[in-house]
Amino acid sequence: MDITEVIIVGAGPAGLALAISLSKLKVKSIILEKELEIVDDPRGITITNDAVRICWDLGLGGDMEKISQELPHFNFHQSSFVNPPFFQSEAFPDTFSQALPKAMFHIQPKLEFSMRNELAGSQYCELRCGCTVTGRKQDGAEIIVDYTDTKGQPRNIRGSWLIGADGKRGIIRKHFLEPSAGIQQVEGIYKYDGTWVAANLKITPPTPKTHPRFPLWKLGYTPEQVYDLFWPIGFHFGSPPGKPFAAGRFGPNEARLWRHELAQNDWNDNMDSEELLWEHLMPMLTRKYDENGRPFSSGETTFPRDCIEVRRCRPFHFTHKVVNKWFDDRTILIGDAAHVFPPFGGQGIASGFRDAQQLAWRLMLLQQLPNVTRSVRDKVLQAWAHERAYSVEVAANFTKFNGQLCNYGDTWAFWLMRNIEWAIRLIPFFSNMPDPLSRTEARGFTTVNGGFFSSRYSGGGRLPQVYLSSQGSEPELSDLILQPRDTAMTLLAIAADDPATAEIEAIKALDEAQIGQAVISRDSIRVVTQKPYTSGPDGLDVYYPTPVEQLSNAGVFIRPRYKSSNLFSRFSPYTRFVILRADFFIFGLATNYQELVGCITDLKQRLHDEIS
Repeated sequence: MDITEVIIVGAGPAGLALAISLSKLKVKSIILEKELEIVDDPRGITITNDAVRICWDLGLGGDMEKISQELPHFNFHQSSFVNPPFFQSEAFPDTFSQALPKAMFHIQPKLEFSMRNELAGSQYCELRCGCTVTGRKQDGAEIIVDYTDTKGQPRNIRGSWLIGADGKRGIIRKHFLEPSAGIQQVEGIYKYDGTWVAANLKITPPTPKTHPRFPLWKLGYTPEQVYDLFWPIGFHFGSPPGKPFAAGRFGPNEARLWRHELAQNDWNDNMDSEELLWEHLMPMLTRKYDENGRPFSSGETTFPRDCIEVRRCRPFHFTHKVVNKWFDDRTILIGDAAHVFPPFGGQGIASGFRDAQQLAWRLMLLQQLPNVTRSVRDKVLQAWAHERAYSVEVAANFTKFNGQLCNYGDTWAFWLMRNIEWAIRLIPFFSNMPDPLSRTEARGFTTVNGGFFSSRYSGGGRLPQVYLSSQGSEPELSDLILQPRDTAMTLLAIAADDPATAEIEAIKALDEAQIGQAVISRDSIRVVTQKPYTSGPDGLDVYYPTPVEQLSNAGVFIRPRYKSSNLFSRFSPYTRFVILRADFFIFGLATNYQELVGCITDLKQRLHDEIS
């Protein structure tokens, strides 16, 4: 019998994200995936907001340009993307204080391939494909999973945890947890239920050689300009009159891939999905005017249909559901096994990434507690479930906002709201006023009852992401520097004057509170100053937010609204210590040594002093 720590069923984005996160924390896992190869069909195409940040935390940042592209705006139209949008949301500004794109439109098979490559060299994870799970039983503190391998031979694995990351129809929930624990997906807060036809298209722009009679050549158009005209950049939502739709580019721009989805709520199996696609799409690919609204002298022009390859076109049922319970003892659900969303907000893969990142450090911590009781385990996991349920609600509300604009169009209330906001932003004092979504992002879990943070010490918020530098080092994303090493949390010491003193106080507080090495250790202390500091003590790395001028000189792309001071924007100027979880949420803040000892003690008590 094989033995590991965590058994993950399903090698989709959520399962792979968990395996990578566990591997970074030196927790062993085995992934069982029933498919022999990566499914060669882009399903989810969007990673949004903080999930983009998680991609970099997983080590995927260097691959993102090869598997995705950042689109500059989201557009809401009536009827067709040929019509000017009635509302446009810019995607480039750093509105979420994370220094990275707001959304990436990716090719899912390439994303999964990149994630598997990230795991390939790890000694802490093994991926087994062509394996079908057939049974599960719990033997005391361990789970035994039965499965058949690629040759159909029965095998089994023993582990401490079983993670169902095998999708909304996966065996872990449907066959094991529903019958025994009553765990099922129930209707979420976004009451939506509809059928849409979803298509993936490969576009090959015409050229004067392949289509010599195409009329726009005489008007001076290049193939690239033709592509941009008929397949406009950005992502597009269309509302009635006509069928609601969602469409736009995905994958790297040179891949020329286009997602087109249209509502078909009266769907029946006698309908032809491709016929419905062409009926909806071709009027949008027929134009009388150029990009500036001037009529073509050559008359109405249609994009050549033989330049469009339909790679997939079929109906999908869209709804929002979430599990009524996230775990049962040592069996836990993440990703689509736990929740599903309509596609209007790009929250499917994103929420699975959040599940994984926020679960991984907890599993590592529980593995390090040698005498932990069932009540302690459940308390730690229930805090995760509370936070995840709240996060899913936030994602559902964002999806609902886009979905209402897409399905019902502009309303008087929304027209009034956006025009008031537009007028306010004309006033210089309010020009950089944060939008409601960024305020929700900054608030983090502070309103969640039962979350794993200290309300007494102002915890629960999310730490912003900036670029940090130290003496003689190149700028790096702060997450790469502040992420824990072999611990669940980082202790951030903010030095007002003397960095060495700040570090000494942090070490002394750890020693006094006697917190376990798996939670916070001396190696997990990071010293940060608010201003550039270039003469730190020997052997002590002192980090500071890299000034914008220094970033420009280093060739770093700086997003509109980016500020190096964002790192300190979500707590008071008197804060001297931050206990930071591995998922970059704040456990607690302290303004002095005594408060730091109290905050560490609070953290220790939440684990019932079970840390050795």
